[in-house]
Amino acid sequence: MQKRLIFLCLIKSVFLSQLTFAGKLENTAYTLERDDESSITFYLKKQTNPAENLLLIIQGSDCNSVYHNNTINNVFSASLKDKDVLTIEKYGIDKSLKWRVDNERQDCPQDYIDQDSPSQRVKDIKHVLEHVMAAKQYKNLAVLGGSEGALVANILSAQFEKVTHTIAINGGGRWFLDDVLYNIEHTSMDGSDESQKQGFIGFTQHILNSPKFDLTMSGHGYRWWREMLEIDQTEAIRQIDNPILIIQTEDDQNVSPKLALQQTQILMATKDNILYKAYPNLDHGFKRASGVSEAHRVVADIQAWLNQTLD
Repeated sequence: MQKRLIFLCLIKSVFLSQLTFAGKLENTAYTLERDDESSITFYLKKQTNPAENLLLIIQGSDCNSVYHNNTINNVFSASLKDKDVLTIEKYGIDKSLKWRVDNERQDCPQDYIDQDSPSQRVKDIKHVLEHVMAAKQYKNLAVLGGSEGALVANILSAQFEKVTHTIAINGGGRWFLDDVLYNIEHTSMDGSDESQKQGFIGFTQHILNSPKFDLTMSGHGYRWWREMLEIDQTEAIRQIDNPILIIQTEDDQNVSPKLALQQTQILMATKDNILYKAYPNLDHGFKRASGVSEAHRVVADIQAWLNQTLD
């Protein structure tokens, strides 16, 4: 079970971590204090001329510093023109943490494992946004996230009224459990997917029906697992009133494109602020089977949508 869950970290590992591009934006680092006196580190890349828009990009579930994420800083940061770009580290992380793709890295900070969760991330992000937007009045606040970052973006947009646009990329369907089971079914190499699915269902029931206990699995602690398994993403999106762009690649093996579409269809039956855009033949990291990346095409489509919907 543990070996399987190590692999399952890929389910909500950020698509923005899976692409590699040369170069990196030089962001200015700032810190804010939490109620527990720990520090939130965030980075603000400002335009030379005062920008009207703020683009917040939210990374996924990997134990890495967003400062070193080339895809966020150099690719998806181009999703909006005339903007400042804001990125925020997760609990216990700053740019001293070197970039690694190993989900079970031994140097992942214990504070991160103990404290990181979607609700903690939303709380931190709101704290930073209140600070940044008190210092400068932006006309628009666009929030973009992928995988777990999409879920966090949706929850934030439902709670923070200053968000004007939401872009949720490869965030899957209503329940994390269903996306995990989809991943098992599509990545099992030894024909043991049914036993693995039953094992994860048992793990889920144990998490949801047990008081907090010591757990480190796939780079996450009890708090993260509990919240991910409890969150109803459909209900989070239902509470969003600003324009939403939901993007889903159809060859995604990490989350279910079918469930993502079903979720959107349910929501669009009663909401008119959602645009759903599917990308055939692209995987979770926006690559074709040949390995060719289409990330820049996705960014261009996001930019076009924002240009149409910005005030």
